[in-house]
Amino acid sequence: MAQKCILADKRKDGCSTCAPLCQNRIALEGMNGDGGRIAAANLPKEYRHATLANSPAREAQAKVYTALERYADLFTEGTDKSAYLWSESPGTGKTTSAAALAIEWITRQYIGSLRKGEQPAQLLAYFLDVNSWQELYTGFNRPKIPEATAEKNSRIYYRQMELAKRAPFAVFDDLGVREATDGFRQDLHSVINYRVTNGLPSVYTSNLPIKEMATVFDSRLYDRIRDNCGEIHFEGASKRGRR
Repeated sequence: MAQKCILADKRKDGCSTCAPLCQNRIALEGMNGDGGRIAAANLPKEYRHATLANSPAREAQAKVYTALERYADLFTEGTDKSAYLWSESPGTGKTTSAAALAIEWITRQYIGSLRKGEQPAQLLAYFLDVNSWQELYTGFNRPKIPEATAEKNSRIYYRQMELAKRAPFAVFDDLGVREATDGFRQDLHSVINYRVTNGLPSVYTSNLPIKEMATVFDSRLYDRIRDNCGEIHFEGASKRGRR
């Protein structure tokens, strides 16, 4: 079954019709629904059609979604506020919700630029899987890694670092999953510190409360993460496989 256009819920903001060759839809999702500004944001394929309205986590996390919708209401004009989504258990909808927020930001910023007669930026948001990013770091710092592999991992790592640092909106998924070396902590701090200093909003997901970031990383990074950031708790056990 064809996916519903992510602009469908924004018709009151500028869409009155829906057609396969809609230029706005192509700009956001690409010709085949797997490109455009959504793909440029590095969102995993399984989350590229997630919205706050269709999220499978919405029913079980009703109170959370009231807070997320209030947060998203700030996106039209832009905001420097961030959000920290956490739960003790995995599979409660944090990543889906973070992706939906990123898409909400992209669509609102895209429509807002058109209304102002401006060309929407190609990079409006960026999704960084922190666990995978840390694996890339290990993949060029561990001993005896072949030079070609290390060079490839390093190139991807620093490209992702730069995109996550400068994107107008960013998601940092799975924060604090594993222990971090001093070098990796410094890089992560550099990215987050830049974003906070420049008033760029971020969404973090984790299985740990925000205060534990001081232990997992260090007090400097913890201070930057919690700066102008609301903590939102997802309750319950894993809902994976129950769609």
